[in-house]
Amino acid sequence: MICRAPSKINLYLRVCGKLPNGYHEIETLFLPLNDPADELEISFRDDGLGEIAVDSDAALPTGRGNLCGKAAEAVCATLGIRPSISVFIRKRTPVAAGMGGGSSDAAAVINAVQRQYGFLPDRGASAALSCGADVPFFLNPVPAIGRGLGDRLEPLPELPPPPVLIVPMPFPVSTPWSYKHIVHTDDRRPLESLLSALRDKDYERAAQFLRNDLAVAAWKKFPLLGMTAEKLKSFGALGVQVTGSGPTLFALFADTASRDRAAALMRG
Repeated sequence: MICRAPSKINLYLRVCGKLPNGYHEIETLFLPLNDPADELEISFRDDGLGEIAVDSDAALPTGRGNLCGKAAEAVCATLGIRPSISVFIRKRTPVAAGMGGGSSDAAAVINAVQRQYGFLPDRGASAALSCGADVPFFLNPVPAIGRGLGDRLEPLPELPPPPVLIVPMPFPVSTPWSYKHIVHTDDRRPLESLLSALRDKDYERAAQFLRNDLAVAAWKKFPLLGMTAEKLKSFGALGVQVTGSGPTLFALFADTASRDRAAALMRG
């Protein structure tokens, strides 16, 4: 079975506070992307052994040390089955880039196991959450508001996709680092203002409401982010922000033609 695992950006990410269990409550706006996307080749053996093999063409953890292995184990346990599962990941989404690559791979495995053996009443949501806060979003990757840990989802399938350009950085940033270095600000820009502008396709107004509370420390620590953002703006970007825990940048443009011209200029 061949599965595609899309990536995502967070057009908005507000950290609401820290929960008693140590995790952070957030409000975010997920936007799925078909490019970049990983490709997974998944095979099943109904041998009752429950062996799980995970490999990749990138330097990733293998077997149960990979999030795909954990996902396979979780969904099989919930279904009460013990097939042997082999997963090979063709990695295209950057690692530790804030684009949800590992979470999307895990969700692809959960969906694949259910297609093979039957869907759970919650369509795998509990198994997904046990693997990570972003994983439930990727079970059905449509634009969505995420609340709580990011797992309480409000799908927005009618939201028109904005013209964005993705710009990876040549260094990783881990999610734990980003949460450890949260810088609290008095930013009060609400998600509703961004949603209103996006629905109206008023991208100049939308650019004013791109927000990421996790990125404040990254902007300060990594000068290349600011330098790249200024370059993008000189090429016509209306706004530039870091996605998720970073460091990938996305730039919002007035239209697809402006975005495509900037992409060509960025390529040199």
